Amino acid sequence: MTLHMRHAPSARMTTCSYGLSRLQFRGPRRPTDGGYVACPGGSETFGRDVAQPFPDLLEQETGMVCLNLGQHLAGPDLFLRDAALRALVHDAAAVVIQVMGAANLSNRFYKVHPRRNDRFIAPRAPLRRLYPEVDFTEIAFTGHLMAKLAETDGTRLTEVQQELRGCWVRRMRELVGLANVPVHLLWFAPRHPEDPAGAAMDPCLVTPGMLDAVGTRLTKVVYDSNTGQRPNAPGIEDHRRAAAALGLAMGA
Repeated sequence: MTLHMRHAPSARMTTCSYGLSRLQFRGPRRPTDGGYVACPGGSETFGRDVAQPFPDLLEQETGMVCLNLGQHLAGPDLFLRDAALRALVHDAAAVVIQVMGAANLSNRFYKVHPRRNDRFIAPRAPLRRLYPEVDFTEIAFTGHLMAKLAETDGTRLTEVQQELRGCWVRRMRELVGLANVPVHLLWFAPRHPEDPAGAAMDPCLVTPGMLDAVGTRLTKVVYDSNTGQRPNAPGIEDHRRAAAALGLAMGA
């Protein structure tokens, strides 16, 4: 297997594409004709606010090319719907999947945008029946939807949350199942997995039981545990800790 060593990073953040995917990823583009680590994930993986997000640093740790496949507020659906991304995960020599929240995926209650998974597209009939008093035309994002449903009736929201958690486990199993190599899950989040798993803190609604149900190795990095409010994005030291923890888990 050919291993590509890392080149010096660009001073400015660039974006790139892979294969026929319509998505833009954090650049510079990395070669995929040899052994590489595929790193699907959300906003933290993309690392807009840091010069070197953890896939770059993991490349230094392991000596293997690392593809930053992070997308802003992505859910598992984004990677499962994109044939080019499915192929990148399937062909990878190693896979690191950031644990993403459970609200940003289509389910029997509502539909999200196929590429911008945080965008609420439309309610389905079961959600209209469950919340007949809610005007869904005013809602554009899943976060707003969760807040509106909780404000209207938190008891009924439990049914929606159960659906989302079940969908998340099934989609994550499918995503992990694309790989031909062991998969490492990365908990790169502002709360511990054991903390309350509501919609206010990322990854929203994800519980330890859900992680166990996916059935793969978990590397935990918590970058801010201020409960009750969304913290700033992880800084460079948090990305370094994530890369170091992953490197250790991968035997680098």
